[in-house]
Amino acid sequence: MNKDIKRYFKECQYLFAYCGKKERKYLNKLKDNIDDGSHELNYDEIVERLGSPQEVIMNYYNQEDIYELIKKAKFVRTLRTIFILFLIICTLFFSFRAYIYQKTYEEVKDSNNSYFEESIEIIE
Repeated sequence: MNKDIKRYFKECQYLFAYCGKKERKYLNKLKDNIDDGSHELNYDEIVERLGSPQEVIMNYYNQEDIYELIKKAKFVRTLRTIFILFLIICTLFFSFRAYIYQKTYEEVKDSNNSYFEESIEIIE
């Protein structure tokens, strides 16, 4: 694969909103279609032969069922929301722990608990 074929394939891969199993199969078929033995194609020849990456992805989405696309979008949105909530909870947890450690450090620093040595003298 020359770098123009790789560039075209990367652009197609980038344009997918969600890259699931069906999308990977489609991309693999696209890669096989591009890489059919003609390694000397430049980018313009690939675009002329297959269409621009935007056109290729739009054709895929036009063939796909709209309800399946909505389902995938909802799944990605839910997953993103869960991940953001997890990050917020972790940030709050570690901030609270840092606050507790800082307070403990200040208490230990300000305390006058030095090392005391007691000696007992017996007076007769």
